[in-house]
Amino acid sequence: MAKDGVAVWVRLLRQKDAPHLVDLFEHMSSESRYRRFHQPTDNVPPQQVWAEANKIATAVPDEQLGLIAFSVLPGEGEVTVGVARIVWLSDSIAEVAMSVRDDRQGQGIGKRLLTMILELAQITGAEKVIGMVQNDNTPMWYLFDNLPYPIERMIDGTESEIIIDLSHTPAEW
Repeated sequence: MAKDGVAVWVRLLRQKDAPHLVDLFEHMSSESRYRRFHQPTDNVPPQQVWAEANKIATAVPDEQLGLIAFSVLPGEGEVTVGVARIVWLSDSIAEVAMSVRDDRQGQGIGKRLLTMILELAQITGAEKVIGMVQNDNTPMWYLFDNLPYPIERMIDGTESEIIIDLSHTPAEW
């Protein structure tokens, strides 16, 4: 349940989810896209968006694991509200990425997705999860600062690389 009382359900990302990923991308502002992809994405041709969504949706589980969140929104029906995934870099290290639809940010969806994807990473053998975050992305830093795992932050200009240590059992939130 989101903070505003709207139901949210999460499931594993599946091969047929490319349309959901495109819909999520289309419901993100220029700023949200920049924060997620670390580059401007305002003029990306639709065929490129679809190609990337298909690539993500059809990746084999040995390469990535993803979670996708849905809600029923007034006037829209069932829609994608967020996605989180890990991409395996080695047997024990994965990279994390996450997006939440702009009109659903601030509702606890990102926290839920991040918690769930880190637990999934830990269960499937990750000892460390890495990610890149812009230094001025206050909402993401709030999430990372409140994780029950130790985090190392290495600042590099306007971005920071984070390393989340999953080798310990997390404390309760």
